[in-house]
Amino acid sequence: MADPRPSKRWRRRRVLAAVGVGSLVGVAGCVGDDEGQDDVADDERELSPHLVDHPGDEPKEFESDHRCGVCTMGVTDYSERNAQLAHENGDGMMFCSPGCLFAYSVATEHFDGPDSDVAGVWVTDFDTGDLIDGFEAYYALEHDEIRGDDPMGVDPRVYEDEALAVEYVEEYDDLDEDDVITFSEVDEDIARIYRSSRF
Repeated sequence: MADPRPSKRWRRRRVLAAVGVGSLVGVAGCVGDDEGQDDVADDERELSPHLVDHPGDEPKEFESDHRCGVCTMGVTDYSERNAQLAHENGDGMMFCSPGCLFAYSVATEHFDGPDSDVAGVWVTDFDTGDLIDGFEAYYALEHDEIRGDDPMGVDPRVYEDEALAVEYVEEYDDLDEDDVITFSEVDEDIARIYRSSRF
């Protein structure tokens, strides 16, 4: 007989959804002055000072003056975690960690990014330390701060090899194979696991 209890992933999603709605309600009064801001064209709004020129067809070298587009930390301080994203218009954003990348990718305008599609994403593999294609990577949705020493509290674990991501989640009772996703599956609920205080 099937287990009638909801899955761990379903319960976690319900909690995250409730937290997300509560957060949005809590900030609603603070954003009243910005009504219609999302409809403002890029040339009529101030874009992030952390944007960089990005070719989009290959990763850009991280430099000491690059600041994370979400938390403003220096990205070269976290070479085992950093990530980057390129827009089709030639703008790019650098990140200290994949959690910040997730936040920016679902709330680009909030972080003063351009209204331009994403051309490329690169993330640092937690196993090899190599910069890999973020569209092809696998992300293990870690959410326990005690298990990691991440710069911003907790980050997803990034792997080029899906088997390594699955191996990671199988080490812990509170994670399972449903916690291994690709970049196309990142949504606001998932991003808020990592950076709910930033947007």
